Amino acid sequence: MKINKVIGYQVLDSRGRPTVAAAISLTDGSTHTARVPSGASTGMHEAKELRDKGSENEEKFYAGLSVQQVVKNINEKIAPRLIEEQIDLNVVDAHLLELDPSVDHSSLGANATLAVSLAAAIADAHSQNKSLARFFNPDGPLLIPMPMVNILSGGAHANRNMDIQDLLIIPVGAKTFTEALSWIVAVREMAAKLGKEAGHSTNLIADEGGISIPFKSVDEACEFVISVIEKVGLIVGDQVGLALDVASTQFFESEKYNLTNINKSYTSEEFVKYINNLVSNQPIISIEDPFAEDDWSAWQQFMTIAPKKLQVLGDDLLTTNLVRLNKAIDQKSANAILIKANQNGLVTSTLNVLKQARANNFNTVVSARSGENEDSWLSDLATGWSAGQIKVGSTHGSERNAKWNRLLEFEAVEKTKFLNPFN
Repeated sequence: MKINKVIGYQVLDSRGRPTVAAAISLTDGSTHTARVPSGASTGMHEAKELRDKGSENEEKFYAGLSVQQVVKNINEKIAPRLIEEQIDLNVVDAHLLELDPSVDHSSLGANATLAVSLAAAIADAHSQNKSLARFFNPDGPLLIPMPMVNILSGGAHANRNMDIQDLLIIPVGAKTFTEALSWIVAVREMAAKLGKEAGHSTNLIADEGGISIPFKSVDEACEFVISVIEKVGLIVGDQVGLALDVASTQFFESEKYNLTNINKSYTSEEFVKYINNLVSNQPIISIEDPFAEDDWSAWQQFMTIAPKKLQVLGDDLLTTNLVRLNKAIDQKSANAILIKANQNGLVTSTLNVLKQARANNFNTVVSARSGENEDSWLSDLATGWSAGQIKVGSTHGSERNAKWNRLLEFEAVEKTKFLNPFN
């Protein structure tokens, strides 16, 4: 089955900002479309998405965020290379690498390469009469990932109502994904109810669907979520654990970690102690980006004193980048990696990062972004790649629930196993 058309075009993400879609049509008459996400809290080492700001294509109505140059790159540079090719994800990605051999895909734009790569993956799966999940995992049960879900949000996702970006829960005691999601929904709704009863405004919903409540300290926010979990009748620790996305690069400046809500600044050494006290005093089982993206010594120091079962998750540190992952493996700087396809730019090389992480006993968490869309390919990738965990945001917004609903579909219609990396 051959490719007979490739089209790129501009669409909107969940924040109303432009992003890019790619559609690949095959000789059987089918068309397969993928839309790419975009982050708000982005690491400087991520693959580079292109925007029109400062270019001849800048559009005043989108404040320079339009992606018409990316669309042009797909339609005028990528499409001619792919027309008449047999549909094969590996071949498509090889062509994309030839067209843009830059490490960060800054020539074509990582949003261009990923859109085409994802559309090719979906089309290739179709050509084999498989779902995208089954394309990557054709035999045996599909392995449903453990969800990690936003309850409270701050940082770049919610006007910095908290210094840290997100406080999340992980339903470690759930036996099925269906049960896990029901617990999550109960906690999310109870948090909104109790927050409102306590006099907090819960009208601001963060980019990823979490509730924005202006807690002064992280401990105070943790205690609130603990009370919510208990209020719905679940057991903290045994059934539901806490997770933090600190996103510390966002408040690291002049070699100091500056927590504005408590009006304190910390050196790297002091912040290592602060984070260690936090995870020792709260039922936190996972912590993401506790230190800045290039503060490698802090990551190393923390790993020597962190609780052995704590998941120390690198996002801005690792940016789904094989070179940075290998450095973290060598230096023992983390034990888990967030996998974001748009940090990398290609489906195949994103999978290679995940495989390298798994081969070195890193937990893997496939993740959405703050600017998402209605596609559900993320759930297929997390399941087909047996990632173990998935991080989508909260349970508000159809762009989030599309991913959860896809996992519910797998559990309903396929032979599946629900994974729990925290057992």
